[in-house]
Amino acid sequence: MLKNTAWHRIKFSRNEYESGELAVLFGAFRAAYVAGNGPKGMAMYGGWAEDGASYLVFTSPSSARYISPLLHAYSAFQTESPDRSALYLLYGDDSDLSASETGFQA
Repeated sequence: MLKNTAWHRIKFSRNEYESGELAVLFGAFRAAYVAGNGPKGMAMYGGWAEDGASYLVFTSPSSARYISPLLHAYSAFQTESPDRSALYLLYGDDSDLSASETGFQA
C-alpha cells in the first residue's frame, strides 16, 4: 500500500507559542490520534528554530490523512524529513518511522 511520504512543518512565532497556540494544536492532534485508534507512525515533533525566534512543529507522513484540516488551518507546508536529533516527540507513535519514510507498508 502506497502511503504519503511527505512531512509537514508548522511554524509558530514566539508570541504564538507563548500565547498557547501549541497547546491548541497539541489537543487537536491528540484528538485525531485517538479517533484514528492510534495509527502506527502518526507522530508530531517540535523544537525551536536555530535562531530561537520560532517554534517548529513537524508531523510525520502517516499523520496527514488524519489531520489534513489542521495542516490547512495552520498553513503547514510539505518538507523533507527533519533532523529528529534536535526535536522532541510531542505526541504519537514513532515506532514505525523508517517504514513511513520509505512510503511503503507491508
